[in-house]
Amino acid sequence: MVILTAAIAPALSCGGDGIGPRGNLCDTRHGAEVCVDRPEYRSSESILITTRNVSDRPIFKDACGTTALPVPDPGEDFRPRYNPRRHCGPGVTQTVVVERMVRLEPGASTRETLRLGYSPQDFFHVTVWLLTPDGEPAFDTPATSGVFVIFPGASN
Repeated sequence: MVILTAAIAPALSCGGDGIGPRGNLCDTRHGAEVCVDRPEYRSSESILITTRNVSDRPIFKDACGTTALPVPDPGEDFRPRYNPRRHCGPGVTQTVVVERMVRLEPGASTRETLRLGYSPQDFFHVTVWLLTPDGEPAFDTPATSGVFVIFPGASN
């Protein structure tokens, strides 16, 4: 009976993969792997984000426009708009964006915390914009993390 109890306990646990989405908390796009630290969050919690350069060239990670967005329906065209004002304020200039962007050499990574505001219950991913050396978006779409869920009863 002890073996059966030990085998069942992880499946009933609220942490790990018990409630949140199944699968990888990381995704790779445009030479950047973006990962979140957990599969589930409550509204207004903080998310630990790791961004790693998996390409063979330097990449420039934006420090102003990183955000969490609901995962679009599979039939939708995912085209979020780049908005550096999110973290750098309404008066942000191209100069400020360039000063704050992070150059990541191949294999290098960064960790940052994103504080969620009020968020409805839904599946989300973090978007991280990659820039050119002069601070323009390098791609029409951002790199994104794997999928996580936000819901009021998350047990973290």
